Amino acid sequence: MIAETIFNVAKELFGIFSSLDDKRLARTARAADYFASLAQTIEDTSAYLKKGQYPHGKCEELRFHAEKMTKTIGDLIGETEAEDYAGKVLQVWEIERMHYELSDIQNEAEKQEKLHKLDEAAGYFRGVAAHLRVSG
Repeated sequence: MIAETIFNVAKELFGIFSSLDDKRLARTARAADYFASLAQTIEDTSAYLKKGQYPHGKCEELRFHAEKMTKTIGDLIGETEAEDYAGKVLQVWEIERMHYELSDIQNEAEKQEKLHKLDEAAGYFRGVAAHLRVSG
């Protein structure tokens, strides 16, 4: 559930930011840095989990990003929509729990699928950051 939620938020935000008009894209450096940092948190978590290691501190990083989301992107996509996405990320901010979720899964393909979802989510967030940098 954690990986899927983060993936869905990343994919939806990628779609939204890919279609922003030029006026909104003028104020994007801060948002680009935000999404790059969010992607890094997810990539780091995935790297730890792939090695079977506990991703210490990543819960707090993800919670920090969720709490800053509305202020960072609310003026670009609308406060209500930003709050909705922030709420979704905040619901799964305890990303470290994935370590235990993965250890309970016996099927290696299923484990890899969940880790792949995290990697895809990070890729979407990186894509948003890149789009904002190029367009802004």
